[in-house]
Amino acid sequence: MKKIVTLGLSSILATFVLTGCGIKTSDYNVSADNVNELRKLNNIKIAVSPFTAIKPGENSILCRLADTVETSNNESFEKYIENAFIEELKMANIYDSNSEIKISGKLKKIEASTIGSAYWLFDMTVSSSNGESFDITSKREYGAAFLAYTACMNMGTSFAPSVKQLISEIITHPEFKKLLITK
Repeated sequence: MKKIVTLGLSSILATFVLTGCGIKTSDYNVSADNVNELRKLNNIKIAVSPFTAIKPGENSILCRLADTVETSNNESFEKYIENAFIEELKMANIYDSNSEIKISGKLKKIEASTIGSAYWLFDMTVSSSNGESFDITSKREYGAAFLAYTACMNMGTSFAPSVKQLISEIITHPEFKKLLITK
């Protein structure tokens, strides 16, 4: 009986030790390619309205039913993307919080997988204060791993580069320049 209790307690302890408390994504770092693309927009100043989401406030995603991957500052996914977009605009010197042109985004879906082809997927609507908008789906694959811990760490470290790709696809989208026309 004592062995059963010891084994049971050991199992519970192992569960707490081997299960993580959440893997943090990295902070966003501006992309030189995105900044160069934005600098091509001569004499335009852009403001950003708050980004929203169908599931507002969500800031973590379950990885392999074992751990969560959370944004670096516990901000929501939509806020992380909004802040990243603002940082890109600031670095390109085209951000102006008082601009007539205000871009916003609505995160309709965020999905991540570590099984098979590992990826992050974002489905968004990008809108302008001028009434124009477009939908975009961005999917970025990254290296998968067999072990759950490694797979979840890969998921966490691949989030910021996936957001960089999302922003790149937004600013190079054929409809993006329509968002910048004042009416």
